[in-house]
Amino acid sequence: MRNFLEDLGKRLGETAESMTNKAGEAMEIQKLKSQIRTLERENDSDLAELGLAVYDQFKAGTEVGEEAAGLCEAIQSREESIAECLQKISDVKGDSQCEDCGKTVGKGMAYCPFCGHKMPEIVEEAAQEFAEAAEEKVEEAAEAVEDAVETVAEKTEEAVEAAAEKVEEAAEEAKTE
Repeated sequence: MRNFLEDLGKRLGETAESMTNKAGEAMEIQKLKSQIRTLERENDSDLAELGLAVYDQFKAGTEVGEEAAGLCEAIQSREESIAECLQKISDVKGDSQCEDCGKTVGKGMAYCPFCGHKMPEIVEEAAQEFAEAAEEKVEEAAEAVEDAVETVAEKTEEAVEAAAEKVEEAAEEAKTE
């Protein structure tokens, strides 16, 4: 029995040592994988900065490689589309641009939140927009009235001519009777 217990103790010791070694190996592997992920993220960051540097050169007019130029043109086109979409959003929302810093300021704001510049009076802008819209409506109404007057004049002239013909026909019939 003593041999059995010694053998069991020996095997438990070996198993514990093996488990400790495997745990150490697993920890070492995880540390190395973590280092790899960190290095890959740094590479991604550096590649992005490299791409930005090439794109900045492209925008500045510096010649870049053919493949890089194609990518830069695609990026530039998407940036223009983004700017157009942002402008459309701003227009829909009724935003305006700050005269001082050029940034978009929300509708109804009295001061630019970026530079503090006083925005033009909203009431004045609204009154001017209203006046312009009213002027347009008055012009449209005037054109509609002109068209209606012309139509009435034409119809009246046609009716007068038709009545004159009827009178002449009646007069001729009266003569022949």
